[in-house]
Amino acid sequence: MIDISEKRKLYMGAYEEDKDNIDMKIAEGIEKYRKGHCKVRFIDNHGNPVAGKKVKLTQLTHDFKYGANIFMLDELESEEDNLEYRRFFKEHFNLATVPFYWDSLEPEEGKPRYDKNSKKVYRRPSPDLCMNYCEENGVTPKLHCLVYDKFTPEWLQKLPLDEVKKKYAERFRQIAERYSGRMYEFEVINELLLEKDWNQKTKLSDTKDIIEWSFNLADKYFPNEVLVINEGNPIPALSRDDYRNPYYMMIENSLQKGAKIDKIGLQNHMFTGATARDEEQYEKSVRNFDKGFCNPKSIWKGLDVISELGLPLELTEVTIPTLGDTIEDEELQADMLKLWYSVWFSHPAVEAIVYWNTIDGYAYDDGKYWNENNCRGGLWHHDLTPKKSAEMLKNLFSKEWRTNLELITDKDGYIDFRGFYGKYEATVGGKTAEFGIHKNENNGYNVEL
Repeated sequence: MIDISEKRKLYMGAYEEDKDNIDMKIAEGIEKYRKGHCKVRFIDNHGNPVAGKKVKLTQLTHDFKYGANIFMLDELESEEDNLEYRRFFKEHFNLATVPFYWDSLEPEEGKPRYDKNSKKVYRRPSPDLCMNYCEENGVTPKLHCLVYDKFTPEWLQKLPLDEVKKKYAERFRQIAERYSGRMYEFEVINELLLEKDWNQKTKLSDTKDIIEWSFNLADKYFPNEVLVINEGNPIPALSRDDYRNPYYMMIENSLQKGAKIDKIGLQNHMFTGATARDEEQYEKSVRNFDKGFCNPKSIWKGLDVISELGLPLELTEVTIPTLGDTIEDEELQADMLKLWYSVWFSHPAVEAIVYWNTIDGYAYDDGKYWNENNCRGGLWHHDLTPKKSAEMLKNLFSKEWRTNLELITDKDGYIDFRGFYGKYEATVGGKTAEFGIHKNENNGYNVEL
């Protein structure tokens, strides 16, 4: 068995070597970029100040989005497990990635699976089922994704380019008709730089202007939506390559050509190779491990580089492995999660963080090249009992990064405080009122009780 201290040194060593300075930068960034000043005046129904009264402030929601994919909604083996999944998802996340992979959404041409009662496809719950859950439970849905050549239906792959483009236009039109105005954002194109790993499937991938074409089409059908470009694991490379990084240059070039890209997606998966069960595997993981994943300074630098393009950032897909079978291994996963989320949360350009597969044993496995389950990157065990990492995530957003206060109004009825951006409830003498603290807003209120 690999000693846990060796694993910690490999994955947390860069942090431990400069812990005080890194913690200080994280704290300063969170205080500066995730909180705002708020001044509220409480008055009675005659306009007189409510002075000297205790005010209980409860933060109800976060403006910052923290989510996961919702690919296992009603996909588990028992009704009991499906109900538990529905319960813990809304308890731990406020954002859900909804699958729109074309191969499973429309496996037979002309018969898309939008409806909630559509025939089931594993890990691909129908969009309407996901949307209904989100809208009923206060979870914000996002679309993943419109153009992704890896997952295109076989009937599309045989068509000439002009026909492929017509089919894409019809796909966009249908999706816009059903889901415009209901999504947090629309991921337009995904993993172009990783395309070599699975080979091109359609003639569209042969085109030089695939990004510009995809975003122009998206802008036509989704003119009022947030349009996102997404790519696999670019942050360590951005840190090394600076402005000569392929992802940076690809986006910069597309923006100069007029592509309406509104947000940059950054995946952060630590997959196979990280889970060492014996000495041989551990040595292999050391050789193959990119330490930029876990070095806070490298993460900040990579985020700084890509944010120079002037667009908000999102960690769209996150996987953190469980590096063994012991409680100590689970504690390490939780500590890695806290470190990564804290670094991302402290950066001014990051607007959302989306964990990927929430439960061990239900990740992607193509049976030929890749099996994400090997890294045991879930926050819950296969039996749906929570790991330390699930508890850590909940603690961050429900306690550590949440503002709940008790204050006393001054002689003029005011309370004055600084809190995390989000929606609040104030309780004064048994009466309640709601207001919000939001970035780039005045955040001054008169509340009549």
